[in-house]
Amino acid sequence: MTDRIDALRKAVEANPDDVLLRLVLAESLVTAGDLEPALDQYVVLLDQQGLPDDQLVPVGELAAAKGRLALLRSLLEAARLQGVVEGTGRLQQLVDDLIAERSGVRIKVGPEAETPDEVDTPKETTTFDQVGGMDEIKRVIHRMVILPLSRPELYQKYGRKSGGGVMLYGPPGCGKTLLARATAGECGLPFVNVRIEDVMDPYLGVSERNLHAAFERARANAPCVLFLDELDALAFARHKHGGSEARRLVDVLLQELDAIGSENDGLLVLAATNAPWDVDEAMLRPGRFDRVIFVPPPDEPARSDILGVLLKDVPAGGLDLKTLAGQTPMFSGADLRALVERGIDRVIDEALRGGGEPPLAMRHLTDALLTVTPSTLDWLHRVRSYIEFANQSERYDDVAAYLRTRDVRRRLN
Repeated sequence: MTDRIDALRKAVEANPDDVLLRLVLAESLVTAGDLEPALDQYVVLLDQQGLPDDQLVPVGELAAAKGRLALLRSLLEAARLQGVVEGTGRLQQLVDDLIAERSGVRIKVGPEAETPDEVDTPKETTTFDQVGGMDEIKRVIHRMVILPLSRPELYQKYGRKSGGGVMLYGPPGCGKTLLARATAGECGLPFVNVRIEDVMDPYLGVSERNLHAAFERARANAPCVLFLDELDALAFARHKHGGSEARRLVDVLLQELDAIGSENDGLLVLAATNAPWDVDEAMLRPGRFDRVIFVPPPDEPARSDILGVLLKDVPAGGLDLKTLAGQTPMFSGADLRALVERGIDRVIDEALRGGGEPPLAMRHLTDALLTVTPSTLDWLHRVRSYIEFANQSERYDDVAAYLRTRDVRRRLN
């Protein structure tokens, strides 16, 4: 068999466009148990001319066994183009199973589908102590989110279910994701973080299945916090989008939030967005993301707290964090991190020039301050225009009030 395969390889190398010869080589490799090289040959065959109808599913099962998701998707697309009805269904099932396996959930079919497998997701350890400042927002989240989960008997007495949806919005870099993690940590719950790259896929229907798998994983770990980052990308307003793909994803997300065919008790859904005005209006009705919380740039005491967290383990001397916080109006947490990193770069440069290990001093951070500007200003200019012309629902009155404060007006004018 080895001699025959070697001869076939040489023949294919000499005649790379000979489809039949390559097909014989692929089948011989399968017979010999060399599945990966065989699948590589099938990839080339798909690119060259395609596979016979009766080969699509057998090759798909080999690809699934080896975790070759890209090849599986190519086979599924080929089956659709060739009109192979039964093969399309089987290949779709193989794709679904492999995606679910990678996401930690096995999607069941038939009578078992009502009880998803338990998936062990560790409990979040981040707490509010690790989030600098934002005391008022922490109080709001505690009242709206943590209390219903920490005192379920009180809510049960009044017939109020735990769970629900909360949308955090504001400028980028101001701690929305960290707040979501800390909320899970304060509740002692697992944290399932769903990023845009975990969901979006160019193949038809795969994004919707990825989103469903994420919710199934969270339900299997309930009570649990499910966090949807960049909600405006997952739930872009349907009236602003001409394509049917985005509409289908929004429809699936609405169904998951409404728990159609599932149960969301104990599932707290948090989401973050920098562009709440681009989120589909249907997401914000009661029972979905009915609680909307503005996360502004940190104020001066919050900036001092954030700087303290960032500099906690840095060798430093003579730092006046209160003064530095007063010199950084409108800085986001990410901006403050950039400031600290640039200050540390200056210390390292000084150490390389003169030797020794000097501590981080106030002058290093003051010099670095000349090179860092607040990244929140662009967002605040944009949201000011939106509120001026499109806040009829008064949903963003908290932002409007923030923009009217003296310090913000001075920075924006």
